[in-house]
Amino acid sequence: MRKTSTEARYKHKLAALWLAIAWLCAVYNANAQSPQLSELLQELKTTKDSSHYVNTLGKLGALYMMINIDSSFIYAIRTYEVSDRLHDKKGLADAYDVLSFCFALRTDFNIAGIYAYRALQLHKSLSDSARICKTLSNLYLYYRNMGRQTDANNYFYEAFNMASRLPPSADSMYSILLVNYAMRFYNDTTRKDSVQWAFRTARRISEKYPRSRLPLYIDAYEADTLVKQGRGKEAEVRMNQLANEALKRGLLYVAMDIYNRMENYHGMGYTIDSTHYRELSYELAKQAGCIELNLATIAGLYDYYRLENDTAKVNYYSGEIMRMAAQHRYQPDRDGVNYIDYFLKEQALRQLSKSNLQQQQELEKGRIKKRNSQFVIAGLFIIVILLFILLFSRYQQYSASQEQERKLSDSYADISLKRVALRANDEFKNKLITIIANDFRAPLYYISNVAGRLKDHEEDPVTMTALIKKIADVSGSTLCVFDNILKWIRLQLAGFAYHPVPCRLYDAIQTVLKPVYAVITEKSLVVVNLVPEDFTLTADGEMLRMVHQHLLRLSVHYARPGSLLIVSAWRSEGLTYSRIIADTGVDAAAIIKTLSDWQQDMYALSYAITKDFIDKMNGGLQVTESEGKYLVFTGILTG
Repeated sequence: MRKTSTEARYKHKLAALWLAIAWLCAVYNANAQSPQLSELLQELKTTKDSSHYVNTLGKLGALYMMINIDSSFIYAIRTYEVSDRLHDKKGLADAYDVLSFCFALRTDFNIAGIYAYRALQLHKSLSDSARICKTLSNLYLYYRNMGRQTDANNYFYEAFNMASRLPPSADSMYSILLVNYAMRFYNDTTRKDSVQWAFRTARRISEKYPRSRLPLYIDAYEADTLVKQGRGKEAEVRMNQLANEALKRGLLYVAMDIYNRMENYHGMGYTIDSTHYRELSYELAKQAGCIELNLATIAGLYDYYRLENDTAKVNYYSGEIMRMAAQHRYQPDRDGVNYIDYFLKEQALRQLSKSNLQQQQELEKGRIKKRNSQFVIAGLFIIVILLFILLFSRYQQYSASQEQERKLSDSYADISLKRVALRANDEFKNKLITIIANDFRAPLYYISNVAGRLKDHEEDPVTMTALIKKIADVSGSTLCVFDNILKWIRLQLAGFAYHPVPCRLYDAIQTVLKPVYAVITEKSLVVVNLVPEDFTLTADGEMLRMVHQHLLRLSVHYARPGSLLIVSAWRSEGLTYSRIIADTGVDAAAIIKTLSDWQQDMYALSYAITKDFIDKMNGGLQVTESEGKYLVFTGILTG
């Protein structure tokens, strides 16, 4: 029983290794160096040409195959949808190739063969010999794993013979088929010389392509020679180097295959810690999303730790097994991609399309019979014509009613959009009126009152000087408020474009501290600016200052006298965070509740406007409480 289990696992891992080489056949435009992931993602954002867009989607789907299968599957679906809309046969063929390999990695070779056969027909219609070889090679591997050896051999030799006749510009496909040949006959002693020739030729060709994955697999096979020579430790070190190189290049699947291959060393006379490499392989399989192809690994780990009485490990791997057993196939987690559901829906659409085509053909046959019958019975011909006219009239009426329904639906949609726009305008108007009524009433009243006192010469020169200075401060503050209002209004107008530039957050904080310095002094607050002087982020400079000016005013207003006001900033996972903490000395949760009602509270309105500013910079603003009395404002921006 134990021996049978070991042989099954070995065959499963061998199938996985064959599929890894098949991946090389699925790489989009394999005869050229694959661009890096970041370059492709940037290219996808900037390209305007539809054919170039489809081409980039295909490259991403192929490149993600070695990183994360779900991401590859999603990009393949997008490639298929866009290509189908554009009637792009080449793009459809590429999408089918990647989809077939995604299902193969999920061990559903029947569905993989269906997509590969669709891709093969499109490649043949385009007379693309290199792509035909690639897909034939994939079909060979799928049928081989399904146990249909005769069909698999037919596809293999057809692909191999065609690849040997490809021009030098497409010889990368030939190198892939050579490696497939070597792997197939690796244990056949009668073909030892031809296997070595295939490896040498494949390596020579792959050296033309610096980013090729083939050398990693060829080196892995060459490490077997070291084991057979009694140099197993050197072979293990070499295999770990190859796995690390694959991981550095983001090729999770290649590293997983290298770890799996080292289990064969036991049969070659070298004892190796297979449990360690099984654990590494399983974790990589989880990360890459291809656990189904590595089920033998988790089974082996469970058996090993059960015999070792390692309760923690047994609980972990039994939990993993139960988790997978309790879920639908191809739904590894809540956020995963449902492969089977997609395939079934697509098959249903194809069946519906086929049924419609058959119905059209039947209708055409009926018309032909009717036209032939007119020479036999004239009266029947007239009846048929009248029936046809009646049906056509009904169809016209139906089409007209459908068009009316569509127009009515469009009008309802337009009305809804206008209602949303009116609601937004009304909210904007209410905010603006509230700002003007509150922000300008007090300073203007104060200026008017002081001006009257100065006019009547009721004060001594020292007091008058202080009043004039106070008027200047109030006027400056009022102008600052007015400037904020103008900038806020500009954000609401159509045509506003956000153009972020590098900004020093420390300078922005120091600038906005000046307008609130008087209040800070009056309340004896201690401002602790923990933002590094060289801390930069990408934003609109004016909007950044407005955001922190409003947040500082709110913090100063709610801070209790004599407390600390702490300003800090940091980066995490591609986001920039800035934070202001104020000690309110009271229930901070109640203050947060009032900040949601901008119609009734001026400071809540200031908070709402601040959110408008930061939203326009594609960021977010949060207000939370800590320990019941600390009010925490946190701004989040990208970059």
